Amino acid sequence: MKSQEKVFGISLKKWGTYRFQYQGQKEKARKFIYINAFCYLDNPRDRNLSKVFVFVFDGGGCFFHVKYDPIADKFFDAYINGEA
Repeated sequence: MKSQEKVFGISLKKWGTYRFQYQGQKEKARKFIYINAFCYLDNPRDRNLSKVFVFVFDGGGCFFHVKYDPIADKFFDAYINGEA
């Protein structure tokens, strides 16, 4: 993700401030793990993060996602949200 900071021109927050969600997905024949990361919510106690995926537009370095291919042992399609 450090290299993606330069690509997007947005700094990420301290790693320990993020919460993570993981979801197995498949596109065509490729299976991967979708990793969703965010550093805050309006009220996290109101959300069941194991059942509801958090999707946010904007928010900058507090929100990013990336895909992981466990067979190739590679991350791909990293994206850091922009700022409005």
